[in-house]
Amino acid sequence: MNAPLSDIVVLDLTRALAGPICSRLLSDLGARVIKIEPPAGDLTRSLVPRVDGQSPYFVQYNAGKECVSIDLTTEAGRELFLEMVTRADMVLENYRPEVMSRLGLTYEVLSEVNPRVILGSISGWGHGNSRSNQGAFASAIHAEAGLTEMVARRREEQPRNDPMSHSDTCTGLHALGAVLAALYMRERTGKGQAVEISMAESTLMVNDLAATEMTGEDPMVGFKGGQNWSPVLQLGNGRYVNVTLDVTTADGFKILCRAVKINGLSSDARFSAIEDRVRNRDQLTAIFAKYATQFNSADALEEDIGVSAVLASEVRSVPELAATKWAEERGAFVDVDTGRGKVVKVPQSPWRFGDATAGVKPTIAYRGENNRMTLQELLGLTDDAIDSLEADGVLSSRPPSWHGGSS
Repeated sequence: MNAPLSDIVVLDLTRALAGPICSRLLSDLGARVIKIEPPAGDLTRSLVPRVDGQSPYFVQYNAGKECVSIDLTTEAGRELFLEMVTRADMVLENYRPEVMSRLGLTYEVLSEVNPRVILGSISGWGHGNSRSNQGAFASAIHAEAGLTEMVARRREEQPRNDPMSHSDTCTGLHALGAVLAALYMRERTGKGQAVEISMAESTLMVNDLAATEMTGEDPMVGFKGGQNWSPVLQLGNGRYVNVTLDVTTADGFKILCRAVKINGLSSDARFSAIEDRVRNRDQLTAIFAKYATQFNSADALEEDIGVSAVLASEVRSVPELAATKWAEERGAFVDVDTGRGKVVKVPQSPWRFGDATAGVKPTIAYRGENNRMTLQELLGLTDDAIDSLEADGVLSSRPPSWHGGSS
């Protein structure tokens, strides 16, 4: 079976996270993704830990891509890249908005050599506004876009950073949708276009409580959106479970009373009205917590509660989920070969097509590994021409030490 994007060539100028997520998913959908890496390399290559010299963080979002290392600050590097653009369907970048102009690689320049090319640009705040040239890391966008404050307020704690880069990951997914839409539109119009995606708006879009926050109201009583009302309880064996039940609502309290079977609980004055239950939430949760200690598995707790909408889910680590039967059945993790037999396990892409192949290609390239192969296949360059570009510093590579040293 063919992959959905098997005829698409993507030149990937992105680094770090938001852009590489988008381009890895394009690769998973079958596109030929060529990572154009500067001589300094993608900064995430240096992140620890390492497996056979490769950073798992880098591997997760760059698996399956070819890598050509070009110094775009040189005129020869710029000309080489533009020649590659003539053979490409898409260019992805996540520089600050002025960088592509400084490199002489604006959409106007790209479309002049290839009118069908699509330029996907990812930035912190979008183009053409007063904040366009600000840098953007996930933690900065989380702080500015209300995420850090809202989580702290709802958890009733001091603001602190989340270990996950939600703004980057969500922006990468929004970028994927945008560039795929641009590809589809090109089929109708015959023309490419520039598409730009902002991290700030992506973060707002995935905040399912943003519209609620905009009302200025934060009612404590009633059926509320969000997940922080689901308690995390400890089982008798010491493991923890998340239970999807707000014990302060009318239905939630009825379910709790039926499950714990404590005489007089349903008529207890502390919990008679929803306002009382909200005020005494900690006491009610303590009753629920004591009940949970009777069980040694999430399944047993969920079965005893016996309500389909109430799920008891074991709190697991990523490796624990990877070891489950579900992960094996689904093929949820893929071994990516570092180059000499050692592997980095990365999450598989989430879709399965009925009549197409898709999924991560289990390889990872060192910087510049595909200089020769890619430029010969894509542009027909000779060995002598590639040797000359390497001698001039336009092309470079950095093989791992076990591969024969750096160049």
